[in-house]
Amino acid sequence: MKKLTLFLPLCALLIFSNHAFVQAQAAPATQIQTESRTPDQKKQYRSAMEEADQKIDAEIKAHSELMKNLEYLTTEIGPRLTGSKNMQRASDWTLQRFKDYGVDAHLETTQVAHAFYRGDDRASITAPIQRDVPIRSMGWSKPTDGELKGNVVILDMKADLATYKGKLKGAIVLAGEPATIPTTEADNAYDSVIPPHRGVPSASPAPNRFRMLMALKDEGIGILILDSGKTDNLFNMGGISRNFAISDFPAAFLTHEDYSLIYRLAKENNQPVSMTVKLDGKFSPAPENASITVAEIKGSEFPDERVIVGGHLDSWDLGQGAVDNGTGAMATLEAARTLKALGWKPKRTITFILFTGEEEGGLGANLFVKNHAAEIPKMDAVLIDDTGTGKIFSIALENLYETGPMMSEIYLPLEEVFDMEPLSTRYFGSSDHVEFLNKGVPAYFGVQTPAHYREAHHSQTDTFDKVLPDQVNEGAALLAAWAWNVSEYPTPLPHHPEAKPRE
Repeated sequence: MKKLTLFLPLCALLIFSNHAFVQAQAAPATQIQTESRTPDQKKQYRSAMEEADQKIDAEIKAHSELMKNLEYLTTEIGPRLTGSKNMQRASDWTLQRFKDYGVDAHLETTQVAHAFYRGDDRASITAPIQRDVPIRSMGWSKPTDGELKGNVVILDMKADLATYKGKLKGAIVLAGEPATIPTTEADNAYDSVIPPHRGVPSASPAPNRFRMLMALKDEGIGILILDSGKTDNLFNMGGISRNFAISDFPAAFLTHEDYSLIYRLAKENNQPVSMTVKLDGKFSPAPENASITVAEIKGSEFPDERVIVGGHLDSWDLGQGAVDNGTGAMATLEAARTLKALGWKPKRTITFILFTGEEEGGLGANLFVKNHAAEIPKMDAVLIDDTGTGKIFSIALENLYETGPMMSEIYLPLEEVFDMEPLSTRYFGSSDHVEFLNKGVPAYFGVQTPAHYREAHHSQTDTFDKVLPDQVNEGAALLAAWAWNVSEYPTPLPHHPEAKPRE
């Protein structure tokens, strides 16, 4: 999940934006097709879908290859940073896996300005105590010019940056107070890493973010250091620049424990805290390819209409990219294998997409929407799997309340077969479905149980051993079943007006 999850306001402002925060408005739909369906017709649809969904579930329980594929992806290929050799290898491999299952597939490719490769980052506190502290470069952070030596300055996040003018040159800058880490478990994986907003939302943070970045650049800081905001010495990860460019200044994460230590030393001592830091990440000298894998089972009656399921194949690079989002990607692959193995002919084309660049702002989803712009009116619906290994216990409507009656019919068989909770009325809006939402396509998001997601998300513990086989296999069955139910529904789901980006 591109989901960038940090617990400090500044962190959320400085990392790559997962996607522009544009909510699909619950305005009157422009493409609603009304019809008169009798109770018997609705009953027949429900009965047929329940039977099909049970067969999908049984096929996966009997013959799933999800865990085999996920083990290869995470162990033999490993982490998959967008633009990296590992990511392109993963795209090529998944292309072949779809073809092995008899599913038509191809790659769609764009380029990123630079691939980023992590170096051997190091840091030490040199005064008033001496201690080595692990440190990790943010994605696309420029390296330091050799070993950086300097005093620590803590930014007061409520102060006017003008008060720091002339005081930050060469400084090791801490981004505010230590993070406040939640002490209770959230009821879903998304909220476990991005706590829900409470009260009236404030104005867009984007202008403040860019002012902050420009001010820090203009002051010539030595490095910006952020708190990972996780327990147990776990790192977090996000990007510091935009559009895969080399950042204007070095930036890195410390673990919460070490960040807190340095903060307390700086606040409680009368003498300065000094450190040495060396970041030595490398960049490709030229643009690199970044591909999405697109596969489909052609519709028999409405081949030009698409039902889309997917997840992102890219990951951050501290762990193995298992639960963010190897699980969602391999569930999508398994959904394709299952429907092909059953030999069914859907009425509408079912499209399976493994995205890239979700972690850096939705590059792959944007590429698909751009490449298929003429087909957008015939994209019936999208469902994204992107929050880990826990059970998908609901599907979020994402403010598309006008689709509620139809989605309820589509969803009811799933609710029965997979023991799910009712449709969620939450708006999550932070994964590859947002690009589709912004274009008016009905696009939805799987809501999952936490299942260690707070700890694993973007950290070094995002590894294969954290995966819960039964739950991810059920997730694959749900993707396949939802896609089938939508493909067989009598009418397309209604589109909505395109969203306007925030200024």
